[in-house]
Amino acid sequence: MFLGVIAAGLVMANSAMAKPQVVMVHGAGGGGWEYDFWRLVWEKAGFQVSTPDMMPRNNDYAQTTFTDYLTQTKNAAKNKRPLVLVGASMGGILVLRAAETLKPDAIVLINSTSPLGVNSPKGGNLLPPIVVWENGPIQDTRDSLPDGDEKTVQWAHPKWRNESGAVLNTIRAGVRANPPACPVLVVIGLEDTDIPPANSMNLAKWANADIHSYAGTSHIGPLMGLRRKEIAKAAVDWALASLKR
Repeated sequence: MFLGVIAAGLVMANSAMAKPQVVMVHGAGGGGWEYDFWRLVWEKAGFQVSTPDMMPRNNDYAQTTFTDYLTQTKNAAKNKRPLVLVGASMGGILVLRAAETLKPDAIVLINSTSPLGVNSPKGGNLLPPIVVWENGPIQDTRDSLPDGDEKTVQWAHPKWRNESGAVLNTIRAGVRANPPACPVLVVIGLEDTDIPPANSMNLAKWANADIHSYAGTSHIGPLMGLRRKEIAKAAVDWALASLKR
């Protein structure tokens, strides 16, 4: 009986160790909470989910650089296999750069920023050292999530934070990255007004990626809109299939 309990414990331990890991990196002004709805879907599918908050250096966004966030992205992976990286918006370019070191087994990019040379750099004046989004008008959240519901707007609104202008200026100017060697999925909201869908299509071509595109879906809609569960389920099914290739 005692040996049977030990054997059962070993089986459970080995099963836990074998869980694939997914690291989900959020967009500018957000946090790991952006993936709260996706987390449920991916955990149900058997993944160990990590949704780190990108933390400012010395608690000061004005001192924070792209390299600070890239280091945090790499550290979140913890050398576990198999590994899937997911990046939304700003998180996309962080994932692509981290992939050069981490060598993930699959990557999912959601309305993602692109590396240097894939799309034209975003013009305009440099952003200030701290981009202020915290405690903004709730209407800004409503406008950002036209494909969501009021309950989600009320939930998300107090969670937005400020962001490092230096990080965003670096991304706008263009960050060099190499096309990943692993399977890539690009998720595109066809009503995205922050990252034009054409830019996401160019990114997919550069990465030799599969594409999931969704009509009526905004920039943050894949994560928080009314179709979030459907989109998350399609992404996790793609990831599971990719890990079997």
